[in-house]
Parts: sequence; structure tokens; C-alpha cells
Amino acid sequence: MLSGKGDVKAVKYRAYAKINLALSILGKRTDGYHEIGTLMVPVSLADLVSVEVTTQGLEVYCPGLPGLPQAHNLAYKAAASLVSGEFGTPGLAISIDKAIPPGKGLGGGSSDAAAVLLAIRDLWKHLNKPDLTALVQTAAGIGSDIPFFIGANAKPPVWEGALCTSKGERVYPVRGGSFWVLLVLPDIEISTRLAYSKWDDMHPEAPTFATPLDFAGALAVDSRLRDAAEAFSSNDPERLGRCIFNDFEKSVYPSYPELSIIKEDLLLSGALGAALTGSGSAVYGICGSRGHASEVRERFLELSGGLPANQVVIARTGVNIE
Repeated sequence: MLSGKGDVKAVKYRAYAKINLALSILGKRTDGYHEIGTLMVPVSLADLVSVEVTTQGLEVYCPGLPGLPQAHNLAYKAAASLVSGEFGTPGLAISIDKAIPPGKGLGGGSSDAAAVLLAIRDLWKHLNKPDLTALVQTAAGIGSDIPFFIGANAKPPVWEGALCTSKGERVYPVRGGSFWVLLVLPDIEISTRLAYSKWDDMHPEAPTFATPLDFAGALAVDSRLRDAAEAFSSNDPERLGRCIFNDFEKSVYPSYPELSIIKEDLLLSGALGAALTGSGSAVYGICGSRGHASEVRERFLELSGGLPANQVVIARTGVNIE
């Protein structure tokens, strides 16, 4: 199955972070999950994932997550899922150099898993190696955000951004420009499960969906998604700044008011728009240029009251940025 002597034996991928330019919680589902519509884009902050053929077994080395058992790592689950039933000898050694902090809504674990799937595909020596569509299907069975990262992390990338529906695993590519952002990464980890639970408490009359929505269905339910997608495609950062939103802010900010203050400070510092990403805790601001992002960062650090500088990072949407 995997490359042997004389073939490529090791592959490296950048596993990019993401931000949610729009995140609409459309309602509940009969299966207990939530129906969402979200516009996601990759950003230049990235982990480095290396996958190497070894003599036997499956091992994930991730010193950046010392408390996470190997079997609980999404990268391990991804590798085990793809090679299940065929894996034996040779084996795989996976190494993850973390730059994306966990628990911030940036999708680092999901991106690592997608990078592992892509790397194993590269190492596949049979002609019937899985195509990207098959990898997306495999990814959907592991985690809701992983299908998005298959296209974002691919070489070359398959999409610049995507509207994702259902639980997030249905991916509809959206063309758009590259934008500068300021990422604020507070030392707070937020449980997505808890964020959804609090949203449920605040929306007892939310609609229930028996079948997943597609691209058109999500836009029909919430026109804000259409506005955000069109703004992303316009290559106009000011327009995009006016259209970004995240419904998790309603359920997360009351419990973590410091995140609301971060958003307000980003706007006071000159960001064209600001929002939580995922269920948090990272908050980002849209900027008009690299220079503008530097100016916003300097002002924000003055307003933030001592937030460490290494938690305020300039990044850019898109994956062709070195």
C-alpha cells in the first residue's frame, strides 16, 4: 500500500489554520447536532506535519500537545481511518510541529488530520490511490471541519474559501481575495460543546432540520451568509469587514466578557471589522493591508492592558503566503 524501497518515503504538509468569516447557527437537527452555515478561509498560521514510512505500526509525535493521548489525536484517527484493514508493514510515523494553539477556534487539530490524509495519499504506491473527493468523504467521518482542510491544505490548494453547511462537513468552494487579519489569541480555551449548549438555552424556539441544507438552502435561511460570501469575492476589505459575523458570540461573550472587550478594542484600534472565530477564543480583525495590520496591532497592544505581544499575530488569508 505505502511506498517502499526506491519510492518517496516521507512527505511534509503545512496544516493551515482557519477563520470563520461568517458563522450562522441555523437551528437544531433531529440527530442531535446543529445545522450551520459558515464561510471559512485558511490563514497563513500553520502547523508542519511530517509523515514517514517506517517498518511497522502507527505513531504520532506531537510535543505541542503533551497531555493528549495519541489515540485521541485527530491526526492519529485520520491515519487509522484511511489505512484501516490494509495497514501493517510498512508503518507510519507522524510528527506534528504545532504553531496553531489549541482551543482557539482555529481548527488546528482538524487541519493536522487533513494534512495526514493528504500525505498518506502521496505515499500510496497503488494506482488506485484515493482522489480528493474520496479523501473528503473519509474526512467527513472523522470530524466536521476536516473536509474543508483537505482542499485548503492540498498542493496546490483546491479552494480559497468555502461555505460549509450541515455540521460543517459539506463544502462548497467560494472564490475570493486574500486579506490581512490581526489574530488575537488569548490564553483561554472554550469548549465547543458548552458554547452550543448555551446557544440552545438562549434559543429554545430554534427550528429543527430533518435533512441537511445545501449551499442554496443555507443562503435562503440566512441572507447574511450571502452577504459575507459576496464580500469575500469582492476583494474589498472594507466591505468584508462590514459583513463578518459569528453567532457563537451571543453564547460565548456573556461567559467570557474579556473576549467582547478584545473585539471592541480591535475596532477601536482601526480594524475594519472584528469577530470571534469558531467557538473561540481567538478573535480576529480585518485589515486593509500589511501596514494597516501593523498599525492596528500597535494600537491594540496599547489598549489591551498588557496582553502579551506573542498573542497578537498578523496573518493573511490564503495559503500561498510564505
